[in-house]
Amino acid sequence: MSMSLALALQVAAQSPRPSQQVSQTDLNAVADACHAPRDWLVLRDRQVVIQGGPDGDLARMQCVLGKVSAVVPMSDIAFIGNEQASEEK
Repeated sequence: MSMSLALALQVAAQSPRPSQQVSQTDLNAVADACHAPRDWLVLRDRQVVIQGGPDGDLARMQCVLGKVSAVVPMSDIAFIGNEQASEEK
């Protein structure tokens, strides 16, 4: 299971939160608090796009998802660019 899918399932299982307006400045603060690159979080229209690489640090991604999901409903979050892990033989 890819890291994005596992984390998305974890966040989706949480209870829904009220929708709030989030700015790119808010997302930059989340990235900074989680010691993650700012380009992992991008605001496109009203949708938060999480664009962590396939080799991204799992602890940082969990921190980012936890903080973002506290203020943004899952319907306003998109995951981009995380490739599926290759199967070992």
